Amino acid sequence: MEAPVRLSLDAVEREVGRLWEEEARRSKATRVQLLTLVALVSEPGLLPRAAKVLEQVVRVHPSRTIAVVWKAGADAAITADAALHPTGPGGAPSGDAITLEATGVAREWLPQNIDRLTLPDLPVCLWWVGDLPDFDNLFDRAVLLSNLVVVNSAEMDLRDLEKLSRIMARSRGRYALSDLMWIRLLPLQELVARFFDDADTRTCLSTIERVTVDFSPREGELDVASTQAALLFGWMAHALALKPDGVEWKRGSTWGEAKLGGVVARFEHRPRPDVPAGAILRVAIECRGGARFDIERQDDPQVFRWSRDVPATSTAPQTLRVGIQEEAALLVKCLGRPRADPLFESSLAMAVRVVRSIAPRLSTLPSSP
Repeated sequence: MEAPVRLSLDAVEREVGRLWEEEARRSKATRVQLLTLVALVSEPGLLPRAAKVLEQVVRVHPSRTIAVVWKAGADAAITADAALHPTGPGGAPSGDAITLEATGVAREWLPQNIDRLTLPDLPVCLWWVGDLPDFDNLFDRAVLLSNLVVVNSAEMDLRDLEKLSRIMARSRGRYALSDLMWIRLLPLQELVARFFDDADTRTCLSTIERVTVDFSPREGELDVASTQAALLFGWMAHALALKPDGVEWKRGSTWGEAKLGGVVARFEHRPRPDVPAGAILRVAIECRGGARFDIERQDDPQVFRWSRDVPATSTAPQTLRVGIQEEAALLVKCLGRPRADPLFESSLAMAVRVVRSIAPRLSTLPSSP
């Protein structure tokens, strides 16, 4: 990739056009771009990570990418870098690579300037990189420019599920909301669903008494459950039509138990350095009559042991490899399904109702502009 050049905003399109003209003379490359992918990078230290992900994503979805950072300063200004994304050694470019840096109060000018740089008549995806802000006018204004908004709830605290649910409610009819961590959960959901894929085991659904979810907490984690563990149980509770009203909690320093009618959900901390923070290590389901279902991550973090023990039904345990998908692969999947996911919405709403009484609440979230 040609070294980026520091530019004024007015010079960005001219510089990008020049770069493509040079590339066309060199390699006869055709300029194909499917969308504008905007990464709002909440902390400057996250920019290298975001840039690496964007470079990988455009190899699958040729795009204009706009990485946006900001910093404190007395002088209000927005400057830009412009370059082209390469597809690989000697390969043709796969998109425009624009970086914006705002200083001081110029952060407030970002939404309208991002809008100026989006490709006309093509979708816009906004990816918020890092923890979701509590009260941030920049986020609220930027989402209104977007067709798809992507977050990563794995980088959030348990209380942020309530915030995410409110954003989800405001998104209807405006943009689709997607969560990288929800995409990462899908293979585990499939393993849980496989427990009940025949008539003999489906009858156990109405007899579930206890669900245990072990997870690896983030360093210094105080929440009784990770957002991933809470969302997984929210999905299970939604599928089982459990009633979260009046949920009763017990908790210790590294565990928590929620009682929903006749079902107890227990969340256990099990620190493990070789998996992403918040990752689920084990899911166990116990039923009346002795039936038991278990999924447990093995010494190899990408291998799970799947087993079910149902009276009068013999099923051999299985060992399955489930890859830990990287951030770029998750983002590619979000871009491949740029529409609302009703199951995610329902599971998130259920998870919020389950954990609300034990997660600090944001009682005065501002309404959408």
